[in-house]
Amino acid sequence: MKHSANNTPALAAIYLDGIGVFGPGIADWSQACAMLNGNAPFDLNANLPPFNVADLPGTERRRAGKSVKLAVDLAAQAVHAAQIDPAQPAAVFASTSGDTEVLTDICAALATDDRMISPMRFHNSVHNAASGYWTIAQGNRQPTTAVALHNLTASAGLLEAVTQVVTEHTPVLLVIYDIPFPPPLDAAEPIAAVFGMSFLLRPEQTDRSLARLSVGLASADQANVDTLSDPVLEALRTGVAAARTLPLLAALAGVSSGQDKDETAEQTVTLDYVSPHVVTIGVTSLANGNGAMKGATS
Repeated sequence: MKHSANNTPALAAIYLDGIGVFGPGIADWSQACAMLNGNAPFDLNANLPPFNVADLPGTERRRAGKSVKLAVDLAAQAVHAAQIDPAQPAAVFASTSGDTEVLTDICAALATDDRMISPMRFHNSVHNAASGYWTIAQGNRQPTTAVALHNLTASAGLLEAVTQVVTEHTPVLLVIYDIPFPPPLDAAEPIAAVFGMSFLLRPEQTDRSLARLSVGLASADQANVDTLSDPVLEALRTGVAAARTLPLLAALAGVSSGQDKDETAEQTVTLDYVSPHVVTIGVTSLANGNGAMKGATS
C-alpha cells in the first residue's frame, strides 16, 4: 500500500476497539486481514458468505433486505469484538444509497399503471432503515445518524463518528456499507460489489483497544490519497464507495498481523474527501502487551 506523508495536526485522537468487514469471500475481520496482508487471494467475483443476522428477532430477519442484513452483520462484528453492550454506543450508519434493491423495485412499480407499493417495501427504502433495525433489536436508545455523500460517504461517516466520540465523549459504532443496484439502475449508478466495514470507536483507551487513530483534514495538494498495490483490491476500492476505507483497513491489518512492532510508530493513511480537503488518519498500534489483537480477530 502506498502511504502519503502528512504533517497536518490531527483534529482528534480516538481509540479503535472492534472491527468488522464483509465482502466477496470475506465474512469477518480475520479473513480480511489475510487478504490485505497478501496471505490469501482476493476475488472480486467470489461468493458472498451468508449474513450473520442472529442479533435480529426472527420476524425482523424475514422483513430485512440485503442492505439491512449487511449492516446488521457488520454492526454485530464490531460490537462483539469490542465486548461492549450493544445498547451503549451511539451509532453512525453510512451508505451511498441504502437498500438499492428496494429502491429499484419501487422505481419499477412507479413506472407501471397502478403504481402500488408495498408498505413494507417503502419502510425498507428509507435511508435509516438499517440503523432502525439494529437499534430496535438491541434496545439501543442512543443517538443514531444516517450519512450519505456519494463516493465520499466513507470519509463523511468516519468524520461524523469521530466528531461524536470527541464532542460527546461516548463510544460510537460506525457502519459503512453498500450493495449494488440491480439492472437497469446499475448502469446509472455502478457499485462493483457488496462491501462494508465497521468500527467501534471510544474516547479513551481500554484493554480491548488495538489502535489509536489521529484523524484530521489536510489540503489535497499536500497529501495524496492512498491506493492499494494489489490491482484487484484497488478495483474494489475504486468500485465501491464503502471500500474507500481499504487503505485504512490495510494499515490496521498490518497492526493485527504484528507487522507493526513499534507501538510508538505512527503511519499516516489519507482518504479522499470533499475538495480541496482529504482526510488523514494516523494509526498507532496498541496491540503489544494488552491482548487487544486477539479480541479483534476472535
